[in-house]
Amino acid sequence: MSDVGSEDFDDDQGYLGEYEGDRNEAGERHGVGRAVLPNGDTYQGMYENGKRSGQGTYRFKNGARYIGEYYQNLKHGQGIFYYPDGSKYEGSWVDDQRQGHGLYTYPNQDTYEGEWLHHQR
Repeated sequence: MSDVGSEDFDDDQGYLGEYEGDRNEAGERHGVGRAVLPNGDTYQGMYENGKRSGQGTYRFKNGARYIGEYYQNLKHGQGIFYYPDGSKYEGSWVDDQRQGHGLYTYPNQDTYEGEWLHHQR
């Protein structure tokens, strides 16, 4: 099942933005899709039962960008986050936080490589 340019509403969250892509039999985003969120952010990638899950790219309207794995709408697994100031983090994510081994590159190109726990090095 596929939709082109449909608008999504959720009883709990309200307007979810415009969506183009596959859906499951319940009408949820499921499979490959592209969404433009109400705040102007965009997501292109995999969905499972209405949530970002699997590989995807999320672009924030402030210029930040995340390319990597998701689970239940959270950054989870391996990914790269590009910050608007030119810094970036490449490594492991757990429940939307930097956790495990990762490499952080500062805007001046200095780096920190090591272990992260709850978003802290």
